[in-house]
Amino acid sequence: MSENNTEDHIILSIEEQMAIEQLEDLNSPLGDGLLVGLKNRLHPDQIEQLKPMYMEGKKDLFLSCGRKWGKTELIGYVLWKHALENPGSACYYVAPENSHARELMWNNNRMQRFLGKASGKYIQRITNDNMIIWFKNGSYIRLIGSDNYMVANGLTPHIAVYDEFKGFNPRWHTEFAPNRAAKAAPIIIIGTKPRAGNKNMDQYNEILEYMRNDSKSYVADRTTFDNPINHLPAQKEIIDREIAQLRERGDSDVVELEYYSRVVPGGKKAIFPMLRKERHIFAHNDIIREIKKDMKRMEWYCIADPGSTTCFATLFACIHPYTRKVYLLDELYETNQEGTSTRKMYPQMDDKMMEFYPNSDVSDDWVKGFDEAAVWFATEVMDQYGTYFMPTQKHLNKKEHGLSLIKDLLLHDLLIMSDRLTNLFTEMEKYAKDERGQIPKKHDHLIDCLRYLLGISNYNMVEVLQRRKQDNDDLRGRFRRKEDEEENDMENWEKNLWF
Repeated sequence: MSENNTEDHIILSIEEQMAIEQLEDLNSPLGDGLLVGLKNRLHPDQIEQLKPMYMEGKKDLFLSCGRKWGKTELIGYVLWKHALENPGSACYYVAPENSHARELMWNNNRMQRFLGKASGKYIQRITNDNMIIWFKNGSYIRLIGSDNYMVANGLTPHIAVYDEFKGFNPRWHTEFAPNRAAKAAPIIIIGTKPRAGNKNMDQYNEILEYMRNDSKSYVADRTTFDNPINHLPAQKEIIDREIAQLRERGDSDVVELEYYSRVVPGGKKAIFPMLRKERHIFAHNDIIREIKKDMKRMEWYCIADPGSTTCFATLFACIHPYTRKVYLLDELYETNQEGTSTRKMYPQMDDKMMEFYPNSDVSDDWVKGFDEAAVWFATEVMDQYGTYFMPTQKHLNKKEHGLSLIKDLLLHDLLIMSDRLTNLFTEMEKYAKDERGQIPKKHDHLIDCLRYLLGISNYNMVEVLQRRKQDNDDLRGRFRRKEDEEENDMENWEKNLWF
């Protein structure tokens, strides 16, 4: 290079030039993105949700999205990016059914033409029958439905995207997961949340909960309005009209679910539709401070629903003797069969009781109840620890009455729940009648404990409301008398003057 030339020239190899061109094609904004001035193919919130995978080392993503958030764009981006940057990769897009995959991403050419006019330079050929895009670098993107689960265990993915997992055949993930694990292939699960009664609800929640607790996974809820394109006047008008129509039909639960990614417990089938985290859940330390001044006056309860093969649930609570507020302090929720024995569970229960009411006498100061269907537990805890648990006598209290009483407590803000009660809140949030209008007999272990608590304590809502009304009447009476006294003082003000 000449010494007279003051500029430095960087010479790129053909491969480096191709890589830059590929990045430009992949990230250049298209369509509506140009209308809102996007500088990238994805809008800011889509980029934010992909950062954990591309920048923070997360392996898997679980994104619950509102309508029109941009999941289709994100799906195309992730699959094309992986296919282009990792030669020889097998990239899978999985929809609930084969027909869904064809309708959502194939027949409209959204996957084949994801890069617009630039798509053709990277594609070698397209196979329409089984929906495969073959790339010149040896990678391919295949679209398939979960109804085709018989072939799932023969696939060897390098990356997979599940679109609308709530509608999947439950056998798909069972067959597909081992092969995905063999290559440590990342997975993105994306779509709207399931409604109550969804046939795949159990698997959906199980995998969601697993990923929430997995340090290599990222979970997030996104709304329709996190997409800036939806704030454009034309798009916003359409969305506002859709929401208004749904609300007019009484489908506010659908609005919350589909646009705000918030589950209204059970929708129209909800058993506790009034349950709200912001209204009924409180910081544990705040509750302890509130009850501390009346600790010795409180009625203390430890209620167990023992299950040796399914779930051993226990609820710890206290009730104020005058206000009758029910304070739910903590829970035990053991689903591992090895941990549901009396020797495993009771010491934990004893520790909890001492934590909430220090120096108390477990025998005298705590009312301890159990579901009499598990007589083995009461027998064992008496033999091994000398502690008596009384049967709930649940046959004397109808389930419907107990659930109605819980609703009343929620409506009148008499149920104070600690933020430790994650499993109880989840049970209540998802508790909904089935398609026949029947109350379910599963996923209700802690709800049962709460019903037993109210039964054992002889909780009477009528008495509570009458007392509250009387207190309000007395308070209003005191105000009236005070106003009368002040009025009389004003009439006789001259008598009170002293010269």
